[in-house]
This record gives sequence, C-alpha cells and structure tokens, in this order.
Amino acid sequence: MAAVHRVVAPNPGPYTGPGTNTWIVDAGPVLVVIDPGPDDDSHLAALNARIGGATVGVVLVTHSHPDHLPLAKRLASAHHASVQRYPGLGDDEVVRVGTLNVTALHTPGHSADHLCFWLAGDRALFTGDLILGRGSSMVTYPEGDVAAYLRSLDRVAALRPRILFPGHWDPVEDAMGKIEEYRTHRLEREAQVLAELTRGGGTARELTRRVYGDLDDQLMVAAEMTLRAHLRKLVDDGVVRSSGEADREVFDAR
Repeated sequence: MAAVHRVVAPNPGPYTGPGTNTWIVDAGPVLVVIDPGPDDDSHLAALNARIGGATVGVVLVTHSHPDHLPLAKRLASAHHASVQRYPGLGDDEVVRVGTLNVTALHTPGHSADHLCFWLAGDRALFTGDLILGRGSSMVTYPEGDVAAYLRSLDRVAALRPRILFPGHWDPVEDAMGKIEEYRTHRLEREAQVLAELTRGGGTARELTRRVYGDLDDQLMVAAEMTLRAHLRKLVDDGVVRSSGEADREVFDAR
C-alpha cells in the first residue's frame, strides 16, 4: 500500500474536531497532497517540513469549504504543482501521478462539489467530509442534500473499501462498518423527523427544538439547517407538505 502521512491543521473546533487532515501520499518519485486546509502560515510550514525536498506531483481538494481549500494555491505554487478539484476534475476521472492512479468520485451531499479520491489497488478511500473518523458529517440546508448524500454513501459502499482516510479525525479501518453507520444515522434521523411531523406540524425552528431538544445557539443553528435538509428531501419524496411564506413556512405530514 502507498505510504500515507497526515498533517493536522491548527483549526480545531466543534465542526472540525481536532482540525482538518491534510493527507500526503507517496507516489513513487513524487507526492500527492490531499486537502491542504485553511490558509495558515504555520500549517504551510508544517506541510513543507513533511514534504522536505520531495516533489509534489499534484494537490487534490475534496471540496471548497474554507477548512479544506484555501491553502491549495499557495502550496501548489511553492512546489510548482497543479491544483485539481471539481468541476475541473470530473467524476470518474483518473489522475495519473507517479506510481499512482487516483480516481476522483463525485460524491455530493455534504456539498455540491464534493469529491472522494479512490486508490483502487489499495482499496483506500479519501473521504473528505462525506465520512469523518468520528461523529457524523454535516448535511445542512441549503447546500447539503440528504438524498444526494445517501446516494454517495451507497456509491462508495459499492467499492467495498478497506480503509478510509477522512477529512477530520483518525483513519477508519472498519470502512464498511463506518459507511453503514453513517447510512443508518441518516435514515434514523429522517424517521425521527417524520415521526415528529405525524404528531403535529410546525416551522423548521419549532421542529428542531422538538427533535433535538435544548441546544446552545451555535449548535441550534446547525441543527436547524440539518433538519431543513431532511425536510427538503421529505417534501421532494411527497411524504411531507409545506405551506406559508419562506420566513414562516410550516411543515406537516401528508
């Protein structure tokens, strides 16, 4: 298996865990860098220290969120490498670099531009924020799409990966178990939302408080945006209806 090294960005927080993982993969005579992370001088220095005198063949980015993309251009420029990400790097496109063939998989749901990177020979999948090493990934309205997210999970499950290298937290050796855990979590949350709607309709904010209980303000905002993403799927599926103006939209079960 190709050697994989991790450098964790200094951006810990409630949504990033200990920080964003930047993965450096040995590809024979060159290196592949995945998710350079936030534009932070100390992180750039740590990456350059790990890279040393090696040649960087390509910088790959799973998605454009500010904890994954911003450092890409500076890092690539310093090493005379290219940056590749969606949509310039398309679905099923193979990046041939050094001794590796890296397949880009368009896996929307967390974000519309999300890619995973697949090393078929090693059955190793770099999952970005599709799947994390701990906890659950955010799928939040209006960017997040629960239906697309579930399809993306099904797609990577079909590959039967051996190991996952996530955007946050540690590598996952029980890859198939983690994918099923994520799928089950989303379906259980959907069932929870639908069950609450059968007890009575309400606005997204009201339903969030009923489903999630008391949360601090920051987590309540994230919870409401997650619940709105689930509501959008349920409306699209035809099992929930909405009425009223956007600022006072009411949802109830059909």
